[in-house]
Amino acid sequence: MSMEILLKIREMGREVKRKHHAEEIDFAYMTAPCGLPCLECYLYLAQFDQEMAEAIATVLGLSKDDVKCKGCRAEDGQCGHLAMECRVYKCIEKTDMTTCAECEKFPCEYLHPYSDQAMKPHNTKVFNLCRIKKVGIENWAKNEAGDILDKYYYGSWTL
Repeated sequence: MSMEILLKIREMGREVKRKHHAEEIDFAYMTAPCGLPCLECYLYLAQFDQEMAEAIATVLGLSKDDVKCKGCRAEDGQCGHLAMECRVYKCIEKTDMTTCAECEKFPCEYLHPYSDQAMKPHNTKVFNLCRIKKVGIENWAKNEAGDILDKYYYGSWTL
């Protein structure tokens, strides 16, 4: 994917978030069990903007309907653009846990980047879960989730 297209989709996503900023969000529901922030995902945001959906569909070679996602929990852990079943979702749905951060086995092999072929945002899962554990899911979702992804994709890293 070219950086130019990615930056265009990023701006579209920012505009969608600005328009929907006042909406009430269930942060626990809109956070995948693995720690990915569904509320920040371009595929989730695409359901609110046809042009964004078309741009993403072109990049992924799918129909614009196939790229629209309502979030991990709403889709029963099955992202429309991925053929594989999510083992993390299948594992946690048998429990009363909200995220893997609550599990005594955290972090486990299901969170290893190779388990889902390390698509770029998936590399942030364990870090996100650690932050959720430390600051709480609502604080993380409101104040950190978008920034973490944005810095990972576009920022310069400094420690």
